[in-house]
Amino acid sequence: MGAKLVLPDHSTLLFLSSIKRIVTYMFNHALQEEFPMARSLKFVTAVVLMLSSGFISSKLSAQPGNPQQGNSPQVNWGDSLRIVQDESRALRNILSAIESIDTARQSELIQWIITDRSVRSRVISALRKAGKNISPSSNAELLITQKPPTKIEGELNNKMDLLKIVIESIGVYGTPQIMRILGQDLYEKINNRADYEYTMISAEQDQQRIQYANITASIFGGEIIFKSGFGFGMNVGYDYLGWPFWVPGNVGVLGIIHKEMTDVRIGLNFPLGEAGLTPFTLSGGLRIKNRKLEGTQGFHAQVDQMLDVLSDRKSGRISVGAEFFNSFTPSITTFSQRALLDPTYQTKFPNAIRRDTLYYLSISGHAWLQYAFTNTLKGAYVQLGAGAHRVNASTVGNAAPDTASLHDAGSLTQFDPLIKIGFNHPAEGGYDYGVSLQYCNELLADGYVRIFTWLNLELKYAAVVFRDPKKWELTDFFIISPVLKLNF
Repeated sequence: MGAKLVLPDHSTLLFLSSIKRIVTYMFNHALQEEFPMARSLKFVTAVVLMLSSGFISSKLSAQPGNPQQGNSPQVNWGDSLRIVQDESRALRNILSAIESIDTARQSELIQWIITDRSVRSRVISALRKAGKNISPSSNAELLITQKPPTKIEGELNNKMDLLKIVIESIGVYGTPQIMRILGQDLYEKINNRADYEYTMISAEQDQQRIQYANITASIFGGEIIFKSGFGFGMNVGYDYLGWPFWVPGNVGVLGIIHKEMTDVRIGLNFPLGEAGLTPFTLSGGLRIKNRKLEGTQGFHAQVDQMLDVLSDRKSGRISVGAEFFNSFTPSITTFSQRALLDPTYQTKFPNAIRRDTLYYLSISGHAWLQYAFTNTLKGAYVQLGAGAHRVNASTVGNAAPDTASLHDAGSLTQFDPLIKIGFNHPAEGGYDYGVSLQYCNELLADGYVRIFTWLNLELKYAAVVFRDPKKWELTDFFIISPVLKLNF
């Protein structure tokens, strides 16, 4: 019990030097393997090393007979054991920092569980040959973590490498180590996610992640969505009926809830007033057609919900959506001034010959099912659905004593089959171009191209096909707009 253990100074220095060499080696190894946590790792490792070194030094200095006191450094067996345990904990912390992924970037990685028996068996066999202690009949989940495409010195690196393989308590970290144990063929098979069964846990993000707020603005409307997923927006036009820009005469003010699998927009619509009633020309060149429909106040809601019904997201994703619009009963003051001032729309109600009428969208509702491809045709999607809309007609009476009031002149309800196909080409930070073609009441073609990371150019073309246009419809309509996109 009274035995003493003498630890010379050089032993402590050799121990700390060993820790430094181990950490330096593993840190450089992690950098070579492109660990996403490398930047955070440098800080964590340095802090742990300094703390552990300082702690050990303080322990030695605190012992009776410290050299600084002029005596021989002597400690008993209990103190030596505590020092070794402290050293062991420090090393475990260092190894944990090296072998873990920075939680701040966890969401950017791709993870899946291999359920294919053949591939699982090959991985377990490779691990056993490498000296890992694992049962050949293990039923534990085989978790794979993959690095998505990254940007290196401004250039896009599309190469996707495996970062981590975990089964039971066994973990293999880093691309070179995984490739060495699995071999080139098995590594490539797992990395490509080809010809075997697996279940996705998290996938790469298609769009640039919001840091504080995402802002989009164009003549079609705009929106601002905050990092929390809540935001506000304005919408000009009614694309689901093939009426882009000011054709329906409404502008919507919406509250937005935008989450990973859910997008909800609820708000009110207001008439555009006189905007769009007369021809408009940009710099004497592009002429925007005047509209025929009256805008009204109304309630508008739209929801898109992704469904987690596919056990394997390798081939695609399914979502459902719906939109609903219901106008409030308009009055002579909510219509444009032509209702009061243009004699074309005036009648000596009720026994005068009826003249032209003022048309407005009174109600609309559509629902759809969408399938988006995520593998071979990634970026492509198909949308199928149906709905209906109603257009009301009003006349203006000017017979005394009722000098200006609206009178219902009838309505027309139309069934709308909905089919839409589109493609968005994925690229770094979002999509660099996209096209879509939709038929629902009218044919609507939409296309855009990215000019800069913050600027797109979008165009829409609508046309009445397979039938004659109604009195309130334009034969065709074309509009083009720059789209400002900011993410900060």
